[in-house]
Amino acid sequence: MVNQGRRTFIKYVAAGAIVVGAAGGVYYYFTRPPPTDRTIKIGLVASLTGVASDVGTDMQRASVLAIEEINNAGGVYVQEYGQKLKMELVTGDDKSSPQEGVTSVKRLILEDGADLLVGGFSSPVTAASQVPAIENKVPFIITGASSSMVTRRTDVDTSYMFHYCSITSDYSEVIVQFFTDVMKPKVAPSRNFKLAILYQDSSYGKGCYDSSVQTIKDLKLPIEIVAAEKFIMTDVDFHTQLAKIKAAKPDGVYHAGLVADTATAIKQGLGDVGLKTVYVAVECCDDPNFFKLIGEWADYQVLESKFSSAADSYMPSVDKYVAAYKKRWNILPGMMGADTYDAIYLTKAAIEKAGTLDKAKMRDAIEAIQIPQMLIPMKNGTIKFDENHEIEPICFIEQLRYDKTTNSVKPSIIYPEKMKTKSFELPPFYTAGQ
Repeated sequence: MVNQGRRTFIKYVAAGAIVVGAAGGVYYYFTRPPPTDRTIKIGLVASLTGVASDVGTDMQRASVLAIEEINNAGGVYVQEYGQKLKMELVTGDDKSSPQEGVTSVKRLILEDGADLLVGGFSSPVTAASQVPAIENKVPFIITGASSSMVTRRTDVDTSYMFHYCSITSDYSEVIVQFFTDVMKPKVAPSRNFKLAILYQDSSYGKGCYDSSVQTIKDLKLPIEIVAAEKFIMTDVDFHTQLAKIKAAKPDGVYHAGLVADTATAIKQGLGDVGLKTVYVAVECCDDPNFFKLIGEWADYQVLESKFSSAADSYMPSVDKYVAAYKKRWNILPGMMGADTYDAIYLTKAAIEKAGTLDKAKMRDAIEAIQIPQMLIPMKNGTIKFDENHEIEPICFIEQLRYDKTTNSVKPSIIYPEKMKTKSFELPPFYTAGQ
């Protein structure tokens, strides 16, 4: 600042104040926004009741933990306000229902004043609940629904939707590659591997089935799908489907469902139907409740995931998160909460980049985000969204072992080779094509 031979004064006034000069000096006035009690309202869309309540509760706990950490560190600096603002979590329970999902998101936006949304688990529920966010142009970082339709659908404008989770093709690609690279040489070295798929009759389940078929075709994998059976989300009896699958004599079964139905189907398959094969579950089952539900029937079974709280150490950031989560909630975290935890921190970075809580500018900042990976391993180690507003996570396969002395399930990463901590073991009861 140049002093032109007169005294120089620096004063701050509230934005919009009328400034009157004074004789004998030069006044330089700067406007500074007054302090505000404004909070950044993060709307969490989660299934706190209904068939997916176990996963929804994990997502809520992870969100609370992330926001507590951010607020304890001072909050989120927002240039528009010239200060750090605290985050506030407002939660909408979609009750594992599309209709309730719509109601909860409307309430979060129109009544609670959410600045941004995270969460969403079941694909059909999220496909419905995202519509009010689209209509009101509220950024929504979806952390659970795996159907690619939530960001690729063409009947609505999805430009405010971002997919921070695996999609069904991510699941299926690593699963069929595991069967090809690891199991086929052991059980069917001279013929195609025979695969059966038991999947939820929804956009999620159909996505798992369709992407399996497409991946096998595109990569020319030596896999034959010998059976494909469907079930609805609320089913608890899978004996009919499993009997049909057993008759097809598969070498392995891919179950595309949620926590409870996956545990139930595997127990019924192994214990009641006598379909003693290798079952693979998807990542939402990487959850303490799944391990509790399946118990000893988990022994030698496999699980696709991209986060594991119970496996041997594989990322320092995961170890730190697991310790903090366990200290806060006295339980191990699950897979879907890890996605949501990352999304809260991603939101912080995007708001600081945007410098405002203007929803359009926050949307632009999320779209352009490039930050180091956190809990979810990413290709090239960077979190960023592609042209479909999807990420590129690294998925892996775990094998579960049941410890009779502690009555607990222990997973170990067995695939891909660069991440594995143990080698796959064929179950002693297994018979190829049985």
